[in-house]
Amino acid sequence: MKLTDFVVGDAIITEIKATEKEAVIREMVCSLKDAQKINPKDVENILKSLMKREELGSTGIGKGVAVPHTKHDCIKKITGTIARSTNGVDFNALDGEPVHLFFLLLSPNDSAGLHLAALERISTVIRDNDFRRFMRVANGRDGIIKGENKCNHKSNRNQQQKPHGAKYIPLLIGKGN
Repeated sequence: MKLTDFVVGDAIITEIKATEKEAVIREMVCSLKDAQKINPKDVENILKSLMKREELGSTGIGKGVAVPHTKHDCIKKITGTIARSTNGVDFNALDGEPVHLFFLLLSPNDSAGLHLAALERISTVIRDNDFRRFMRVANGRDGIIKGENKCNHKSNRNQQQKPHGAKYIPLLIGKGN
């Protein structure tokens, strides 16, 4: 799975306006609504689901990255977006540092496998220091999309070099969604 399989280019936010966790999540959900990937009538329910997930534990996983995610019955196809904050946002991250890169993931309720695969893909790319640095300075949506494509190409190369039968454990496994 590649980031471009579920990240909606038109919903990427190059500089998020929000400065608080819930407002960041709202702005990202609204960007998917504006890109016509979620129904406007579902926005509040999706937000409630995402905030319920945050109550289980912050999705601010450290190194300046947060991955708010949930599964919801109104979502028919796995979808997501990326947002960036130059100044960073207090997201109650595990390392206590501000978050600069946000990856929002929304999945159908019946897609546990795809949901985990997408989370694994995100966790793989964000472990790459060069990718995180690039994404923080990428120029506009096109630059962020270029970063996605670059990491997809790098991943394909790494997959070809991976020993047969090697397994990788996803970084982002938590309770519930």
